[in-house]
Amino acid sequence: MTSQFLLEGERTTGAVYLAGYTVECFLKALVLAGVAAGLRQQLLAEFRGSRSHNIEWLGALYRPYSGLTIPRGLTRHLSRVASWSTDLRYAPGLIKRRDADEFLESVVAIATWADGRM
Repeated sequence: MTSQFLLEGERTTGAVYLAGYTVECFLKALVLAGVAAGLRQQLLAEFRGSRSHNIEWLGALYRPYSGLTIPRGLTRHLSRVASWSTDLRYAPGLIKRRDADEFLESVVAIATWADGRM
């Protein structure tokens, strides 16, 4: 994963920024995979603007559109990743390494779960 490469290079903010997009894309794909074609176009229209980057909002869409729930053990990881924002691309300095490690750990857990549903 490219974010792992950035993390190894001590580019913690870049690693977290890129890894957050991974979760965003997986959640959008899971939501879209669970709906009929007609509703898919409506949802795609909602995936515009700043709200469409909100991990909590995307996670909340999963159950009603997929008919499934997010496993209890994964909610802790989603809560950790929910702090992510596209504003990180403008953030000066670096995120603490420990925080970045924990963030990427959660992203890997979420990606593994999501990939198993695709």
